Amino acid sequence: MRKDERQRVVVTGMGAITPLGDALEATWQGVLRGECAARDWADLAAEGHRAVRACRIDGFASPDARRGRGLAVAAARAALHQAGRPATPQDTAAGIFVGSTLGESAAFEQAAAGAPIDLSDHRVPSFGDGLAQAFGLTGPREALATACAAGNYAIGAAALALRQGRVPWALAGGVEPFSRLSMVGFSRSRAMADGDCKPFDARRSGMLLGEGAAMFVLERLEDALARGAQPLAEVLGLGLSCDAYHPTAPRPDGQGMARAMQAALNGSAVGAGDVDWVNLHGSGTRASDAAEAMALRRVFEGTSMPLLSGSKGALGHALGAASAIEAALCICGLQQQVVPPTAGHDTADPEGGLACTRAAVQPSRPLRLVINNAFAFGGLNSALALRRWEAA
Repeated sequence: MRKDERQRVVVTGMGAITPLGDALEATWQGVLRGECAARDWADLAAEGHRAVRACRIDGFASPDARRGRGLAVAAARAALHQAGRPATPQDTAAGIFVGSTLGESAAFEQAAAGAPIDLSDHRVPSFGDGLAQAFGLTGPREALATACAAGNYAIGAAALALRQGRVPWALAGGVEPFSRLSMVGFSRSRAMADGDCKPFDARRSGMLLGEGAAMFVLERLEDALARGAQPLAEVLGLGLSCDAYHPTAPRPDGQGMARAMQAALNGSAVGAGDVDWVNLHGSGTRASDAAEAMALRRVFEGTSMPLLSGSKGALGHALGAASAIEAALCICGLQQQVVPPTAGHDTADPEGGLACTRAAVQPSRPLRLVINNAFAFGGLNSALALRRWEAA
């Protein structure tokens, strides 16, 4: 089958909960305004943490050891409502594809303190179990614990399952509750920013931790149209690579990142010149941003650089949920034909020489194609290609 003949997969519903809002529209509007959710947290200071600045969701009512499940269910409820799924009581055989990094981190923290907790029910697969129970879904479930690339992985896995006819429709996305384990680990590795996160900025000093969830309903195009659903965007292809350069540091020349982006283009039957916008991984660390800049130059050599933006200056790094949340923001941008500003980015780093958006941009040509980058520890590189929905 040629690439242009394969089953087309579309998003028909999406939902998100982030530090900027308990609904996707609130998050989108906050990102458009250039807001930053970071603040210092008194509870972290009282507990003696060296790093106390983070992007957390305030006021979300859920038991600590089930916080991730609660976030996933809240995001999924909005996505299912928008998509009108399940359409009938019999229409419950959806596949569930969920990405995360640690699972219910608070449960592991409580167990380490001596609490009698069965941790087998708090690992990453527990999120899919919780979604199935909450919505009565009976299809296959996949858990993707691929760290900071997990949201992209989950969306790509769901699209592949749909193209192969393994599921009738899919619920996919990423979730990550705030993790003190991660906070301590990143702090001790000196990856945390000394202030706010400043992606691709000359003054960048590191990342800030975030949390949240984003979920999507994915369907084959013909099925969505047959039931009268409104596609929001098309999932073209997921590009993956693994450079295995170092347990935590990216390969400095960005070759692995570039291979993932090129694989996304190849799998989508499009070229670099067709890309209008790249949503950057943009963690704000010196090594990662520099490597991503090298990768972008490799992929777009010989053509104009697309618009570049990133959201981690606004939302922090939500680890396994980050690329899912960012995919939702990409779809919002495609729908409204605007690229959001990059909070924290003021002056492009002379080393990378790539400038990100500093204000919302409505480009002169239509926004049709966006690449959503997400790169994880161990060299797990991903790039997800999304296309604006345009009826023929």
